[in-house]
Amino acid sequence: MVLKRREILKAAVLGSSSIALSTSTLQKTAANTNREPADILIVGAGNAGIPAAIEAADLGAKVILIDKNTFIGGMLIVSGGHISGANAKMQMRKNIKDSYEKHYQDAMKIGKYQANSELLSIATENAASMIDWLEEIGVEFTEDSPMLEDDHDHYSVPRTYVGKDLGRSLLRPLNKELNKRIKKGNLQVLLDTKALNLIQNKDKEILGVRVQNKSGNGEIYAKTVILTTGGYGASKSMKKKYNPKVMSAKWVGLPHATGDGINMAKKINAKLVNMDHLVVFPGTIFDFQGTPTEISTRLQFPPKHFTKSIWINSKGTRFINEHGSPDEREVAFLNQDPLLFYVIFDDSIKKTSSTLDIRNWDKTKLDDEISKGQIITSAKTIEELARKINVSNKQLQLTVNEYNKSVNNNETDPFGRNRERVPITSGPFYAFTVGGSILTTHGGISVNHSMEVTDNGNQVIPGLYAAGEVLGNGQLMGHGVVGGMSVGPAITFGRMAARAAHRFAQCLCLE
Repeated sequence: MVLKRREILKAAVLGSSSIALSTSTLQKTAANTNREPADILIVGAGNAGIPAAIEAADLGAKVILIDKNTFIGGMLIVSGGHISGANAKMQMRKNIKDSYEKHYQDAMKIGKYQANSELLSIATENAASMIDWLEEIGVEFTEDSPMLEDDHDHYSVPRTYVGKDLGRSLLRPLNKELNKRIKKGNLQVLLDTKALNLIQNKDKEILGVRVQNKSGNGEIYAKTVILTTGGYGASKSMKKKYNPKVMSAKWVGLPHATGDGINMAKKINAKLVNMDHLVVFPGTIFDFQGTPTEISTRLQFPPKHFTKSIWINSKGTRFINEHGSPDEREVAFLNQDPLLFYVIFDDSIKKTSSTLDIRNWDKTKLDDEISKGQIITSAKTIEELARKINVSNKQLQLTVNEYNKSVNNNETDPFGRNRERVPITSGPFYAFTVGGSILTTHGGISVNHSMEVTDNGNQVIPGLYAAGEVLGNGQLMGHGVVGGMSVGPAITFGRMAARAAHRFAQCLCLE
């Protein structure tokens, strides 16, 4: 059957009307129009696709890397670029005692024991060598790396690495390494080239990908294909289909993340997992027209900021300890319907707070926005404030009165808050709206331990591999958000997928 497949590949290439695909960026080159297919075609030049291309080229494979953008890097351009791992050289130099078993246990716990055990084990066991490789190729991490990262629940020990220029600190050395392989001649890069569909033969084996660029439609043939196209956070239709509750949340990534790889894989019966689950981060400030403000205008959280304000949901009640952990915030927020809450404070809090609840604002900016009334509304009474934010006047007054009584009588807070508790009694009173942010998506393509894509019958789809966010971060994060377990595993799995794809291509050659 393998020999037959090679004959089909040759016939398809010889008989196709493959167009010449060109790009004015990175490299000017043509599509695979020669008589033999590429060994490996990688779809998506981001933080999984670039390492995959580098690894595949080093193995001697004939590689084509495509991306629908006119640039490489994907989300690394805007990502925080956090990576976690146990026993990397940097961690050992600081005498931090750790193990990948502890990393696995911490990640599994934070993800509420819902992660894919096999994939999480592979990611944690290989994280140290991945981090060491990044350091070797010139990635510069901050001096305090590894650290305990505050945006997510803490690990038991410091094991999170942050680039000095965030994700771009990773992208620059990776791009440099990519260009070295391009110069050697066995790696081609095609930008502004969108993948449309996977091509299969009658035995369901992968033959390549149908693509589109400014010149039109065509085909690129390959013995193996690796999907590294990222998630679907920018796709309104996919969010509406799989996670309709989060439609109001602001996507804070780039517009190319439209789930292309997921949809292509689904069309050929690939199994999708965790599509019904998506973690939305509370924090985006919305104006009172329901429009999210710019990305830099965000709610501040502990431990950098402990608010004196209280948070009220659409029913007019408190729903969380405002100083709680990231996981507590995410879980409580996801239970709200609609997916928003209001930050309530009074004039005394406004005047006495040393830092403000909104990141990057000073008191001049706060006063200016209060006067505009578009983001922050003010009222002389709680009753008027309730009317302005469209919540129950009776319930909001009851909530504020109960909170004030608890503070004045030094009673235990029902949500466990134990600091910065001051009564909200001095008008005018203020409120602003906080909605959700989507940074990554949790659903995606099912793979086995070799990064081979599996179908709905749990059988391997021959010649098809996947890595990165196209797998869905839920496979590694379960039902939580685990620090440094998106970018790092994407690099690890991208390189692993390249090795597995190269072995498969070599086996075809030997038949």
